[in-house]
Amino acid sequence: MTVELLEQKVDEVTAEPRAFQSVEKRKFLLGLLLVLVTIALYSPVARAPFLNYDDALHVTDNPHVRAGLTWKTFVWAFKTGETSDWHPITWMSHALDCEIFGAGPMGPHVINVLLHAANALLLFLLLENATGFLWRSLGVAALFALHPINVESVAWISERKDVLSMFFFLLALGAYGWYVRRPGIGRYLLVTVAYALSLMSKAQAITFPFALLLLDYWPLRRVGPVNSRFFKLVLEKIPWFALSAASALITIKVEADATQSTLPLWAHLANAVVSYGKYLGKTLWPVDLAIVYPHPG
Repeated sequence: MTVELLEQKVDEVTAEPRAFQSVEKRKFLLGLLLVLVTIALYSPVARAPFLNYDDALHVTDNPHVRAGLTWKTFVWAFKTGETSDWHPITWMSHALDCEIFGAGPMGPHVINVLLHAANALLLFLLLENATGFLWRSLGVAALFALHPINVESVAWISERKDVLSMFFFLLALGAYGWYVRRPGIGRYLLVTVAYALSLMSKAQAITFPFALLLLDYWPLRRVGPVNSRFFKLVLEKIPWFALSAASALITIKVEADATQSTLPLWAHLANAVVSYGKYLGKTLWPVDLAIVYPHPG
């Protein structure tokens, strides 16, 4: 056997399967694997019941939600401050569950799992598209999909707001990347609508404009050496900052009306600092997890 023939045989043995020779096929198969693993991991929650913590407030004992997706429910969802939150899109998603699946818990659980799997896939595709790093992007998305700290958001029906808000948040990020490649009013409006839907699912999305500025720096590299260019990028995001501010004000008002907390402002600010630290700690070492961490006051 000649040396050339031997090298050819070695190349044939060590070559990647045909399905992995194309980057797009590789991306598709890895994304499919990510979705299937996520669904498999969370599949047991489909048999779980409602929680007796606050699922009654959100679903089982809520007449507006149980009525299904009616016009009255739509109006109520935008006006209510029940459960100390303003999240009309989340309310309507619960109502849609009742419309489609009836009063049982299996349907809402399955939707939560599917939303989480979709979020993991979106994160993978967004990172890979922005950075070009396939395996690193898969690693980050898999960590997000499988990390124990996210179990609460998926397995608890009342936390639909987390997975739903993240879904629209990631869609808004994807739309922003599309807008950056070829700016236009239609693409800008698409980012705005997706971001508004994220805010109306849960107010945690208010950091979106700041996240975009980070993306402008890397990996989009839109921030140049000239300071004026940075200010143009900030001005570009003024409407999104305005949406964040409006959502924050609505949330503060709703929570103040609902909780009537006697704790001073400094205690709330200090608690926020401690909570961020604790959250980062549990991200690195996920032990002693709970659905609520009561303030000692």
